[in-house]
Amino acid sequence: MNGQTKEKRQAPAWGRLLLVGLVALLVAGTGIVLIPRDSGVPDDVSFTEAARRGALDSTLELRSSSLALQDAGSLPAPAAGSQGIVTLLTTHARALQSPATSRPSGTVSTGAVAPSKAAFVAGLSASGHQRLRDAREADGGIARLLAAVGTSQLLAAEELATAWQLPAPGPVPDQGGSTTAAGPVSCPSVSPTSEPGSATTDAALAAAVRSGQEAVYVYQVALKRIEAGSADSAAAALAAHEQLLHQAETLTRANCGDVPAPEAGYRLPAQFAQSPAAALGALEAASLPRFGDLVALSTGGTRDWAISGLLATGRRSALWGAPLPPLPGLTLDAGNLPPLPTPSDSNAG
Repeated sequence: MNGQTKEKRQAPAWGRLLLVGLVALLVAGTGIVLIPRDSGVPDDVSFTEAARRGALDSTLELRSSSLALQDAGSLPAPAAGSQGIVTLLTTHARALQSPATSRPSGTVSTGAVAPSKAAFVAGLSASGHQRLRDAREADGGIARLLAAVGTSQLLAAEELATAWQLPAPGPVPDQGGSTTAAGPVSCPSVSPTSEPGSATTDAALAAAVRSGQEAVYVYQVALKRIEAGSADSAAAALAAHEQLLHQAETLTRANCGDVPAPEAGYRLPAQFAQSPAAALGALEAASLPRFGDLVALSTGGTRDWAISGLLATGRRSALWGAPLPPLPGLTLDAGNLPPLPTPSDSNAG
């Protein structure tokens, strides 16, 4: 009896083979795919996506710190026509959320300890610089968003440092936008037809040249009419625009584009007669989207120049008292951005 039992226990080896064969036939016949358990290794994330996520995380942390400073009564009143830092960082975070999901991404924390004023300015400046570095390598649309966020955060850090009587934060990049003459290139991004409205690198460069030509003309006129106390600032800005125009022309030729001829004259801004300084501020602010376009549509040295130009133009806009949008270089309605998740939503995800 024991021998028979042992024999029955050893016999099913062929049965197991038959069972495996039947399962294989079932899988092949029904189209069922056996999926191995997740290894836990995350999928590869592109540089652009990693840069966006990093910008969102950093901005949310800064926003939590700004809320703590606000609760402590440490934030200065925003300048006329500008947003407070809490609102500004909230807009940045909303813009940086992933457009691929309907549910807002990111983690909103509460109960942060208020940092020192110096630490907050340093953190805000460091975030701005990192966003500009990432914008140099990211893909077009996100590069433009990162450049806008970085420019805004750097300018906000400088404004807060002045309000709190702190040293200017961090190293200051070249304010004129630097570039060198490029060698022969294949110009793959140049459009076959030079339509002014086409979204191409050469069209964006042509717009930058036209903007520079107009700025040089307006500043030349302004120097003759502006009040004496602002003459030095206007002269410095004129020199910067002359340099920017020369660089834009050089980049246009390097990208195999045609440099637009200057016009005989330009219409002065409406408020020029009453306030040349306000007119100069409006002129600078109006050119921000042109640099934003070029950031999105270019690469390499041309994009580096556009990013530097965006920051420098933002600084000149602030110098003349022009209100800056929360995302310089982007034209959008902040009210249409998706809301931030509530802390409970973040924890649930």
